[in-house]
Amino acid sequence: MKSVPVFFQHLLVGTVEVSPDGELSFIYSKDWQNTRGAFPISMSMPLGTDTHPSSVISPWLANLLPEEEQLDVLSRSLGMSQSDALGLLAEIGGDTAGALSFGEPSAPERWRYTPLMTLYDVEDPKEALERHFKDLALRPFLAGEEGVRLSLAGGQKKTALAVLDSEGTPVLRLPQEGDQLAVPQEGAPSTLIIKPDNPRLPGITENEVYCLKLAKAIGIPSAEASIIATADRTAICVLRYDRRVTRGGNLLRIHQEDFAQTNALPPGRKYEHGTIPGLSLHEILSTGRRLGPKGTLALLDQVIFNILVANTDSHAKNYSLLLPLNGKPELSPLYDVSTVLPWPGVVQRFAQKIAGRRRSPTDIAPRDWRVISETSGFRPAGVLERVELLVDRMVASRVPVSREVASFPRATAGYIEEAAEMIENNALRILGRLPS
Repeated sequence: MKSVPVFFQHLLVGTVEVSPDGELSFIYSKDWQNTRGAFPISMSMPLGTDTHPSSVISPWLANLLPEEEQLDVLSRSLGMSQSDALGLLAEIGGDTAGALSFGEPSAPERWRYTPLMTLYDVEDPKEALERHFKDLALRPFLAGEEGVRLSLAGGQKKTALAVLDSEGTPVLRLPQEGDQLAVPQEGAPSTLIIKPDNPRLPGITENEVYCLKLAKAIGIPSAEASIIATADRTAICVLRYDRRVTRGGNLLRIHQEDFAQTNALPPGRKYEHGTIPGLSLHEILSTGRRLGPKGTLALLDQVIFNILVANTDSHAKNYSLLLPLNGKPELSPLYDVSTVLPWPGVVQRFAQKIAGRRRSPTDIAPRDWRVISETSGFRPAGVLERVELLVDRMVASRVPVSREVASFPRATAGYIEEAAEMIENNALRILGRLPS
């Protein structure tokens, strides 16, 4: 393999070249640069005739793949090295985070969707989904299945599926009565990300869906989510925000990248802590400055919310940008957020230092907000006012959001109440420490 082409739909965006010594580089095609509405694949790789070096393209590619155990199982199932990000994407990169496909174009005339019930030859949709979850443990993203080329980033076990309506047409919505879940094939875009529950984190489905619904209720754009259930377990069901429906009713991918990609960092540096540190909170907020005043303030809200709910895993890959056609970059909705407070055995310190130190939710003090403000160019008084406003909205939204989450299939009221109470107590403690 000497090169791998990168496509947006049928259009050649550029090519990743492999040198004899294994170094990678990326260059945009001339046709793509002349295409109306052309977007860069990354803010770290602007459009132009320059060749982007391995130090930029290699970490960008690695951030499109799963991590840790998921990457290990995936690479072994394909008989490839974990370190060969380009080779893995050439095999499975037909539908990734964002809009691009690797190795071959995504041609709508070839797209097809196989319902889970058909794939597993069962009549019960819950049984089909349960079988799918078990299948994922052996081959993440159904790697090796004919026509299936899917990849999702992160360390959690998850799957990318599509919703088909009663007539078998893909639709961009959370599943409704009469819909079917299906596996995208031949480069067809997925519309959902589904994450099964985790026995090591009891209540994770209720926890994450509550946090996303709470964020939306207080005015922070967040990914649409619900709970889906099989006979044996529950899962978080998240509508992909990097998909749109065209005027003609067709699905369109919207390009995105996470903040690790924006800053040319490999996934192993998504946390600030380590011998080779990742993004600091200051650097995360500075990345938001590329989005203009509105985007900058929206990112500040996401950071404040993650602190208030004690989402200590809010690392660099949990913030991202959308790079739409004919548009300026914009902040992606909030996603992958949960409170760590119900699980004392999980790391209780935030992914970035706050005011120069590793801090836990109970450590947050007024001086920390002042340092965040001063180092990131915000008015300290304005940040404190925003914290107070968001806390007030969180308290007012607790009951209706709890009721909404409790209405989902097999949602456990106890887990919802536990998360809601812990989040509110943490937010009120932070608010109570602010100067009056």
